[in-house]
Formats: sequence, C-alpha cells, structure tokens
Amino acid sequence: MDIQQLRSWIFELYTPLDDERQYIVFDAARGNLLIDIPPYSERALRLIQGAGRASLLLATNADRAVEAHRYRETLGVQIAVHEDDAAAVVGGADLVLGADDLVRPDARVVRVKANGQGATVVLVRKSGGVLFTGDLDLASDGAKELIPLTFSSVLSSKRAPIWNAGRDTLLQLQRELPKPRKQFGILLPPPWDRAYKGRLEDKMYHHDVIVPKEDTAVREAAMGPATLVVASATRELLEGAKRPLPARGAVAGDGAGASSAPSAPAAASAPPAAPREQRQRPKPFAEDWRATSTERPPTTIANPATDIVPAAAGFKPRSIGARFRRVPIADLVGSPYVDYVWGGIDLSPDGTEVAFAWNQGGMFEIYSAPIERERLYQLTDAKERSVSPRWSPDAKQIAFLRDTGGNERFDIWLVDRDGETERNVTNQPDVMHRDIAWSPDGTRIAYVANADGKAFAVHVMDVATGKKRALDDGRFDDERPRWSPDGKRLMFTSRREAVRTNSDLYVISAEGGTPTKLETRDVDGESLEGDWSADGTRIAFTTNVRRRYETTVATIEGDKVTRVEPLTRSIFDETKPAWRPDGRAVLYQHNEDAEVSIRRVFVVSHADHAVADRSGVHDSIRVGPDGDLVAYVFSGAREPWDVYVTRERMTEPRRLTRSLPASIDPETLVEPIHVRYPGAMGREIPALLYVPFAEALRGEGAPPAIVHVHGGPTSQHYRWWDRASQSFANNGYVVLAPNIRGSTGYGREFQEANRQDWGGQDLEDVVKGLDWLAKQRIADAKRVGIYGGSYGGYTTLMALGKYPDRFAAGVSVVGVVSWKTMYDTTRGDLREYLVREFGDPTKDAERYRDRSPLTHVSKIEAPLLVLQGENDPRVPLSEAEQVVAALRSAGKMHEYYVYKGEGHGFRTRENMIDSVRRAGEWFDRYLLRA
Repeated sequence: MDIQQLRSWIFELYTPLDDERQYIVFDAARGNLLIDIPPYSERALRLIQGAGRASLLLATNADRAVEAHRYRETLGVQIAVHEDDAAAVVGGADLVLGADDLVRPDARVVRVKANGQGATVVLVRKSGGVLFTGDLDLASDGAKELIPLTFSSVLSSKRAPIWNAGRDTLLQLQRELPKPRKQFGILLPPPWDRAYKGRLEDKMYHHDVIVPKEDTAVREAAMGPATLVVASATRELLEGAKRPLPARGAVAGDGAGASSAPSAPAAASAPPAAPREQRQRPKPFAEDWRATSTERPPTTIANPATDIVPAAAGFKPRSIGARFRRVPIADLVGSPYVDYVWGGIDLSPDGTEVAFAWNQGGMFEIYSAPIERERLYQLTDAKERSVSPRWSPDAKQIAFLRDTGGNERFDIWLVDRDGETERNVTNQPDVMHRDIAWSPDGTRIAYVANADGKAFAVHVMDVATGKKRALDDGRFDDERPRWSPDGKRLMFTSRREAVRTNSDLYVISAEGGTPTKLETRDVDGESLEGDWSADGTRIAFTTNVRRRYETTVATIEGDKVTRVEPLTRSIFDETKPAWRPDGRAVLYQHNEDAEVSIRRVFVVSHADHAVADRSGVHDSIRVGPDGDLVAYVFSGAREPWDVYVTRERMTEPRRLTRSLPASIDPETLVEPIHVRYPGAMGREIPALLYVPFAEALRGEGAPPAIVHVHGGPTSQHYRWWDRASQSFANNGYVVLAPNIRGSTGYGREFQEANRQDWGGQDLEDVVKGLDWLAKQRIADAKRVGIYGGSYGGYTTLMALGKYPDRFAAGVSVVGVVSWKTMYDTTRGDLREYLVREFGDPTKDAERYRDRSPLTHVSKIEAPLLVLQGENDPRVPLSEAEQVVAALRSAGKMHEYYVYKGEGHGFRTRENMIDSVRRAGEWFDRYLLRA
C-alpha cells in the first residue's frame, strides 16, 4: 500500500456545530486543504486539530473569512479567498483567487452569485469529482450555476453529504424547485415552500469518510458509492505535510473562545513577507486541470477500513524531555473514578442534580452534585460497595445497590436526599438484586433477582411495606425492567426461545402474569435495551438483526408492535437508546474504533448530530426534563471517569467531578494508537497500542512488551482510563491491547466469531499480535509477557500452555481454569451462558476438556503469577486453587495471592494498587533481565 498516495483520496468530515460540517481534503504531497471554519473557539480548534493538520484554509464567503486570521495564528495555515471576499480577511489573504482559478492542481474554484451574495465552491478531481459547496444553499437559483460542472459527490457545510450521483441529484432538486412568485409586487427569493426544505433533507443522508476499493477501475471511480468503502479509522492516523507557523503577531482575543484557545508557540523572528502584489497567481484552470495529481488511481489496498495503519515511525518511542516522570503506582492506579459498570449515574427528575457512585475515599459510595453549584455531597459512608443510584420520582430519596465483601449479592437500599438516613429495603443477603427502576408514582420499585434459587426474574416491591413478588415463574433470566409511563406494565429483556442466542423484549403486567413478546424482529438476533417514549406509544431499543447493533424505534398498540423503523445507517455499533421527553429524538451511544460518543437522532427526519464526542468513551446517558440537558460519564485514555453535563448551546461540557489527582500530569501518560493487524485466518484484528515515551525505557534495544487481554469476551478495550496498561507503559513497556474475535464493538459476526471456540482462533489472534509486534520492530519478541483478568486471565493461562515458547512471563487475574468444574460450581445464569458459548458439558465434554487451561499446565514454561479474589461469585476460588496445585505438582515457577474480602476483580483502592504493583514487579523480574 502506498500510504502517501492513499492519503490524497481521503475526505475527513467533522462537525464543530450541530447544524454545520466542515471538511479536510487530505493530500500529503501538497498539504491538507481545510474548507471553511466554524466560529473561533477552543472546541473548534480541538476538533480541527483532531481531524488533521491543514496547510491551507479556504474561506468560501465573506462571513467565513472574517475570523480566518485567528485560525492562521493558532493553526499555522495560509488563507485563500476569492477576490470578492479578500477585504474581509484581517491582515490580508495569502492567496487571492479569481473565477476558475486553481487553489491547487487538483482543485478548481468556481464563483456563484447566489441570493445577492457571492459564494465560492470548490471542485476537486477525486472519485469522479467532488464538489464542496460550503454555505451555498442548494435549494436556490444560484445552485443552477453548478449544473454545467461534472461531479459525483456533493459535500455541503449545511447539509448531509450526497455520495451517490451528486450531479443527478442536484438536477432533480432543481427540477422540483418551486416557481418564483410575487407578494405585494416583490419577487420572493427561493425556496418559498418550507415543505420543500424537508423533502430536500430527506434526499440526503449521513455518510462516513470514503476511500476507493482495490478493484476500482479507473473508469468506475466516478460511478458512485459502489466503488467506495468507509475508512473512518484514518481520523487520528493521517496528517498533512508539516509546515512552520507564519511569522505574524498575536491577535488579541475578544471573547471567551479566544481567551481559552491554546496559544501557538512564539514564532522566531522572520524576514518580512513579500509584497502581496508580487505573489505568484495560480495557473488558470484550463492549463492545469489535466495534470495528474498522483501517478495512478489509488486502488492499491484491499480493505482501507482495516488495513490503514500509521507508518512504522509512529510506533517508535518519542521524547517529552524533562516533562516525563515515572508516576507512582499508588497515584496512577489509586486514582478515583466514577462508577460506570454497575449502573452509572442518574439525573434527578427536575434536572437539577446528578447522583453517582464514586470511590474518592477508597470505596464506592453514593454522592450527589447540583448542576449549577460547585458542590458535592457524600450521601453514604458504609465502607462497602454502594452503586447504581436511582432517584425517586419526587426526588426525596435515592435507591441504590450495596454488596458485602465483593460477593455481588447486592441488596437494595434507600437513602434520603440529604444523606441523613438510609435503610435496607430488601434485606436478602443470599440473593442478588440488580437493575433498579422506580414506578412512575414512586410507590414501587422493579428489579431482577435470583430469589428462591430461581433464575433472575423481574420482581416488584412495595416501598412502604417492603412486600415483594416475582411477576412470573422465574424459569428464565430477565434483565433491565422498565415501567410504562402509566405504571401498569413493565418491559424487560429475556432469552426464552429454543435458540438461546436470541433475545427479545417482553411486556408483562405490573401485577404479574404471562409476559408477551414484542415482535420486533423476524430473523435470528437480539432485541434489547428497550426504553419507553413519554406517551407510551413507542419504544426505542437496540437490535443486531442487520449484523450491527443499531438504534431502532417500534410503534406499539397495547402489546402489539405495528411498525419497526431503524433510525440510523451506520457500519458501527450503536446502543443504549434514551428518549428525549418530547418524543422527537432519541439519544444513543456510537461505538467507533474503541471510542464511544453520544449522538442524537430525530425520529421523523432521521437527522443525526453529535451531542458529546471527545476522544474517549461516553456512557450512562441521562436526559433532562427539558430535553436539552444531558448528563453522562466520560473517560479518556489519560482521564479517569468523571460526571459531565452539557446543553446544546454549551461550547464545552461542564465537569462535576475531578478524579485525576493533581500530582499526575496527563501529558506524562500515553495516548494509545488504534491499529489493526492480521490475526488467525487473515482476519483483521483491531487493537490499542501503548508506546512508552523514550524517557520511560529501561535498557538498550527494543523495549519489552505486554499483551493485555480484556475480559468478557463480550467486551472490548476502549480508549479509556486503563490503569494497568498506563502503568506498564509508564514503566517502559510496549502494551498491545487487542480486541480479538469475540469482542464487542465491531459487529455481530465479529462478536460471535469465537462462539464454541474459546481458546481457539481467538487465542491465535493474540499470538498473531506478537508476530505483528516483531514484524513492525516495535518490541523485543523474546521479552513478551501476557496479562489479563477473567476471560483475559483464562486466555493468559491458555497462551502459556499452548504457546510455551512465545511468552516470557504471565499474570492471570481471576481466570477460569477448568470449564467442567466452572460449570459445576458457578451460579445458574453463568451456566446458561457457558452452554450458549461453549456447548453442552456432557455432549461437548471433549471441548470442555481440551479448551481448559488445566489440561495444558504441564506444558507451561514461563513464570506465572495467579491473583484471585476470595469471594469471587463468578470464577470461584476453587478454580485458582486447582491450577496452583497443578503448577506446584509439575514444579512450575509460580506465585499465588488471594485477596481477602474481594470478588471478581478488586473493589478497594489498596487491593487495586497492590494487584497492579505485583504484576509490574513480576514482569520486571522476568522481562527486564538480559
């Protein structure tokens, strides 16, 4: 693949404001072209810099040119404008263009007289011609001037892109344009029909960044999206040609955006700029349009969506000089964070306060934070894990979950809003309660529980009397009950079909009875995460029947589904829908290449906008009563989980908690690179690569590496706060965190690719990662360790047993050892999960044996550290005891440590710190030695 060649064909889209888009045309040879800019602000700067460096900024009209000089100072771009708009640029434009001039050899400028004001459009000779129309209204007479041009795609700042036959679409729109009419003798400018505006929007839909496929013929490149595929993974991987900042004086700021914008480094003194009249004008369009911009069409790559990776130089440790420091494990691993696993946060019914669980004091307790005041209130102090807060409808009290000793047998508790009194309202220490939901009138709480030795069934409890009842017979595991707005029914998710990999939404009377399945799908797949609209006539839910998780709305009458309509078109997983109270829009989470953003899609128009899209992971969406306020939790690679709120007109979201200790400079932590490498059978495996800073390295030559395998396997590594990976990288290790087959976030087929094959090709994907590290010369292939918890701990044990010559050390945390004994000793819902993922323990006994690490212990050669929680309810302590006994009997080098009062993973800050410290010391002992 010729990456320089490929870059010149990539169009990057970013949305600084909900109602507009801007574009960067990537071209390594000539420098990236930035078309138009949003109003100057810190957020706009960050978005532009996140999309890619630009060398030239083209302002398409006088309004866009007004603030161009401010971007020139901070971004180091040159400014190009049409000669009619040149007077609007403070300090003068760097490149003044006339009609039909070339802004560069492959980009022609066309001037359109629209609505009495001139507008510049740019025609770029790529993929059959791409027309950048800027702010030009396509529903205007001025747009008729574009008809003589030849182009296949239209990219507008005000409308969604048109990739398919853009010119033909424009012709059709112009034919539909209403005839001019007069009112009081005045000729009204088009469009006159507001309904026409809506029809125009319906013809345009969102699409991602595009690049050509390998087999695209030259003559086919202009034939539309059939020859184009998505390449969104390029966003952070591609940069334009670097150029020095222009030597200009600083421009004084005149607003909040300017004062908070990052300042550019002071430019060294430079000779005065050449007089403007001596600047060489570009060649006329006719002279240069036939010149080739690349040697041949960039059709050299089989799958750009998976094969584009940074140049190998991007994997080399870089220096940050004196700023680097080795962060103490107690500070890094001991950083507090807001809970996102056990239920996240909740917004009070009046939208004035957020409740959340935070381990600032070393253990998760319940807190609340008023949105408009800089205050936090700690409501509980039990020194036991308290999570999943849920406000009562009158906002006077909060229900939450609390367990003891990490055993996950959560009881439901209530605490007053002022934190004065709390009480246990279930008081069933041997039962697991979860998924709390208040009834609309505040008199009852719905939840799921495995009472009386049955499956996790939906229960309802009277808050005043404490009386509880299961709503059905408890033969199936249910989850996520949600009350209908009238309080008469509950919707929940369950797997009740013979094909147990399917899941559906069910509705049941709040008084109990037989649940009714909502017919939301007609093929195998899942429907889950249902959410009622405020009027009770529709539900938003997540389904994967079209091979990706996507947000869908169903219209219901009684218990019958009358219509099902997907709201979005995306190649990425989209989950956890939440209605806006007015029913006009649904918010959801968009999972793209290990980053999760929050987006809003309107139900009728399907217009889709980003609500919160910083680089990292957004979760736990809560929408305020006005529909504008949104609360959520966020974590980035160098920022622990915190609570945020935002509104549509807010330039920046407001952070309510601050978890990162002041002692940690985030710049000393690593920002991982999203990469892909060939796994088993050639399948592309996405991964996050943590490359340590040069100052972190210890010793000469290529650094050692640690492969960090996530749990699940239906989970994934995200660009979020990963304490272990950051600690290893800070101490000089390259960390590869692969999302091997079986991981979520990459579609249904990828997620199911290791079903009944755990320890097979998923394990081979891990080993192929070592081959890739060696081929790229990123790390020393002879000094590689492997680390993981839960499924990651299992994979660690299997890797050491089946590939004993590939790993120099391993650390297994709460990992499964024998699937047979695991099936016999774990709880009922997990046995059901094992049957679904592994098969029947009797019929598939050989698979259970062969894919158990205990079978391969005798082959282990690398030193192994085993860490286990005493009260683990998922992978019992007996699992670790078995492997340790086998290691001891075989005379294998190992150490074993059990954490008292801990379960599946570690709750207390002290044990979190100790577990990573032990792992780091273990790897130091066996990977740093000669």
